Amino acid sequence: MKDLVIQSREIWTAIALLCGSVMDIKTKRLPAWFMTVFAGGSLAVVAMAGDGDWQQKAIGVLLGGSILLLGKLSGCIGVADGIMVAVMGLLYGGWECAELLMISILFTAVVAIGAIALHKANTKSRLPFVPFLTAGYAVFLLRVLAV
Repeated sequence: MKDLVIQSREIWTAIALLCGSVMDIKTKRLPAWFMTVFAGGSLAVVAMAGDGDWQQKAIGVLLGGSILLLGKLSGCIGVADGIMVAVMGLLYGGWECAELLMISILFTAVVAIGAIALHKANTKSRLPFVPFLTAGYAVFLLRVLAV
């Protein structure tokens, strides 16, 4: 049963990130209804698992909260991006969320530097972050499944 719950977490996360990526690429926004469904569904998945390390989950949510705060202070990070990271922290805990976030930021940096070098963007250009979060999640899953 526990394997089924863990698999449902991965499937839920993958579906939500893929849907979020499409919306983020098309509109550079994630609607409130989507964020509500993602957060609520994630709470349900965590509740079904029932044996999570709540301290790690709280650290993961705080990591997302710090992204929200950084976004508010800098104006460079969207609110939905911070909420997505916070929900990922709830699902995976602090360490795994931090790993996923670092992979995602690395992908974002590589693409941003490439776009600037090719004169397709400048330092004021805005990139949708959820597709990079999705790519980071794919790499994260590959690493987790390989262990």
